[in-house]
Amino acid sequence: MDEMARHAAVAIPVPLRRLFTYAVSPALASSLVRGARVRVPFGRRRVVGTVVEWPAAPPADGVLAKPIEALVASGPTLPEDVLALTRFVAEYYLCGWGEAIESATPPGFLQARPRLVVRRAVASPAAAASPARQRLLARIERAGGALPLDGLAPAERRLARNAMRSGVLSIEAAPPAAVRVPGTVAAEVAPVSTPRQAAALARIEPGLGLRGYRPFLLFGATGSGKTEVYLRAARTTLDRGRAVLWLVPEIGLTPILRGTIERRFPGEAVVLHSGLARAERQAAWERVRRGDCRLVLGTRSAVFAPVVDLGLVVVDEEQDGSYKQADAPRYHGRDVAVVRAREAASTIVLGSATPSVESFHHARSGRYELLRLGGRIEDRPLPEVQIVDMREEYRRVGEVIALSAVLRRELAACLARGDQALVLRNRRGWAAALHCPACGERVECPRCTIALTWHRAVSRLRCHACGFERAVPQDGCPKCAHPELHALGEGTEKIETLLGEALPGARIERMDRDTVRGRGDHERILGRFARGEIDVLVGTQMIAKGHDFPRVTLVGVVSADQALGLPDFRAAERAFALLTQVAGRAGRGERPGRVIVQAFDAEHPVLALAAAQDYEAFFDREMRYRRALGYPPAAALVALVLQDPDEQRARRRAELVARALREAGGSRVLVSGPGPAPIARVAGRHRQQILVRTLGRRRLVETVERALAAAEPEVPRRSVLVDVDPQSLL
Repeated sequence: MDEMARHAAVAIPVPLRRLFTYAVSPALASSLVRGARVRVPFGRRRVVGTVVEWPAAPPADGVLAKPIEALVASGPTLPEDVLALTRFVAEYYLCGWGEAIESATPPGFLQARPRLVVRRAVASPAAAASPARQRLLARIERAGGALPLDGLAPAERRLARNAMRSGVLSIEAAPPAAVRVPGTVAAEVAPVSTPRQAAALARIEPGLGLRGYRPFLLFGATGSGKTEVYLRAARTTLDRGRAVLWLVPEIGLTPILRGTIERRFPGEAVVLHSGLARAERQAAWERVRRGDCRLVLGTRSAVFAPVVDLGLVVVDEEQDGSYKQADAPRYHGRDVAVVRAREAASTIVLGSATPSVESFHHARSGRYELLRLGGRIEDRPLPEVQIVDMREEYRRVGEVIALSAVLRRELAACLARGDQALVLRNRRGWAAALHCPACGERVECPRCTIALTWHRAVSRLRCHACGFERAVPQDGCPKCAHPELHALGEGTEKIETLLGEALPGARIERMDRDTVRGRGDHERILGRFARGEIDVLVGTQMIAKGHDFPRVTLVGVVSADQALGLPDFRAAERAFALLTQVAGRAGRGERPGRVIVQAFDAEHPVLALAAAQDYEAFFDREMRYRRALGYPPAAALVALVLQDPDEQRARRRAELVARALREAGGSRVLVSGPGPAPIARVAGRHRQQILVRTLGRRRLVETVERALAAAEPEVPRRSVLVDVDPQSLL
């Protein structure tokens, strides 16, 4: 065995931008492949990593490489195209390759310790065996060829490992237990397509089944029939022998869509998302890898599904911020989907009523082909939108109220007609904060620079940043001992109570992260609403997107302008999209819809544009702002946050990184900061933010990479949060 054939490079799921070289024993060499999962020593731990180079060069410094201890799976975890995609994610988003691979595989494939078994090696060398080894070999034969490693005595485990190194035995992962696959349902006949849908399909369908990258942006109002275009394009792709990957932003959007897909494609579709039980997710993933299912419906992480011969990628609600991973690796599912479609030589359709500014910019510039669906199916009118000035309500009643007289009146009329209503308040809990009227003190999280949210139902104050919680103070203000604390703002919990008082006898339910906690909660609440068992559904953005309830004729929005005041360049884009999306839930059936938007800044231009559902006017306004200040898509952006329990050390390290960025980037790269992040402390760690901008993404990523390397070891990589193409600067 030559020197190269004795070593393999392994990607470990840690935030380090390097691979690790391990020695390969003769017993493992014959069964090791690129992409295989292996258990290796890493510091004082044993971890599962992925072989990404085999054979590989030995360590250059002459250090003796540690051995791979066991093969966790006999074949590659990921197909070659997905493994290449994880490498792109690692390089573009500046994370560890092992982190990207871990994100691409179902839970348990890398994190959990596998159940190992001891087997006789396929081609074990003939050698004299000790009596103890002979007894172990005999036990393995009697057990049918394999014994669980954890069932052996310590001395037997040592014996097994020694026999593995000499090539007599192998230690492998036990095959996964079989999981029952749900049955299919009867096929559903597709409805007749509208002329606008047919025109869009006429542009998409000729390339389906052929080899070639073709990107489309499907732009149409809420209720214009985008889903039917996706369904028909998927049918054509499957009929032509290629597979489909269909992404949605949130788990809550999958139940109804899943039912439609299962009826249209009985036996051909599978669902992948984090809400599935581990065994279900792994079983579904294996079915996709074997090619048993050729249509995958899933959320962000499904972009890595091992789809065989991918021909069509659909990214529904492509503007949604949920496609961006919050933790490392901080990839954007939509953008990774575009790369995957390009590398697979396939068609991709991005769809939205309110496209992201980046995607619409690509369409305007010719990078994507723009397909316009126009208005709603059957030319149903868009809902009438009324903006209620809550300053007038304050002057009328002499106090700040959550529900205007107009909204209460329209809700009563809606229910009297036998219709249903949605009420959006994009903040959960009872109140946003408790404050002292005497000294002005807010009850804040001791670990973060944000107020604690009051959840009255459980009498707790909770931090929505780090998870800290405490009881509500019973002895008044913690600072000045004033006997009363007043509630500021209102969340979904309070809105639910106020609606119950305003609408006696109405069936009201709430949908937010506090009520949707277990498996099936999304489907349970939405199912009850669809069956008419709920009159008014109040909730956060969970209720705003993707749902189609024909009996909803009224939508109310509470504190619609709150998000517009956030210190984030995407604040207006998110507010416009959310208002337009939730307004689009009204009037999707036979009866016209109405939307009541409550705001204190009622003259804000973004509210007026959302009320008119004039996306292109909003886009033009937003692009003027982005160009003037150098924000995406006018420039590429990376946000870096230096985090440390010690404030002075965080500031000092941030200054070192900022200096290294300016030196590495030169005059073509703009470095802003460092300065305190908008949320200056989270979970006890002080946060200093740096923004880096330039015209070219490749130059920007290379600049950040060089600067971070230059700042080490004074600035450990683990203390720097790197966010390429950030969706939020908070």
